[in-house]
Amino acid sequence: MTEDLHDASHPDNRFPTILGALGWVVIFLVLQIVAGVMALGIAIGMDKSGRDPMALARDPSFIAAPTILSLVASSLVLLGLFWLHLRKEDRAFRIGLMRWSQLSLIQTVGLAIGLIALGLAFNHLYANYVIPDIKVQEALRKMFEALPDTPLNTVILFVAIAGIAPLLEEILFRGLVQNALAKKLPAWGAILGASAIFGAVHMDYHAFPALMVMGAVFGILYHKTGSLRVNIVAHMVNNGAALLLT
Repeated sequence: MTEDLHDASHPDNRFPTILGALGWVVIFLVLQIVAGVMALGIAIGMDKSGRDPMALARDPSFIAAPTILSLVASSLVLLGLFWLHLRKEDRAFRIGLMRWSQLSLIQTVGLAIGLIALGLAFNHLYANYVIPDIKVQEALRKMFEALPDTPLNTVILFVAIAGIAPLLEEILFRGLVQNALAKKLPAWGAILGASAIFGAVHMDYHAFPALMVMGAVFGILYHKTGSLRVNIVAHMVNNGAALLLT
């Protein structure tokens, strides 16, 4: 994908390592869990209704706001850690974060639209014909629906899903994990491996095939363009459109 990433003469040639990339995945999960538990604990502690804490923790309308805020907070912390990590030894440039596509604009846009369309087509067929009676990511959907419909909540949700999540996920799963795997595997193996990890961390086995396919879509786009910027923009447009259309 990018020759300078694997330049043997580069002083930081080992970056990114598979162990290091997987370590960032663990940090990603731990931060989300810790932030979620802390936010929920604070919300329960501040509750004056007298309801049972366990009942509150199972109520989508109660946990929606703390969960969204904890996801935003943990993601911002991780992005800060990424900034500290990637500013060394021109790492941000080497994973394609500081450049646009090596393809022409028309080729890049056409490739992005075509790949995302294929991914969405698969997801539609999977959801409607493979698991028609199962609502994927049902708990997440109920939580979003339970979020009070205010302008502030709408903005926070849109920024989190269409802004922060694509930036974080592309740096982690394509920039770090896929590049690390590409040092030991052929391109298709690195794309599939990173996509499988991307699907697995969402912790919904019904949604895993659909998530893995979308991970592969962005993995192929990254491999062809050599640019994380293109991936981030495409991922943002995809997530933003999904929010606006639901």
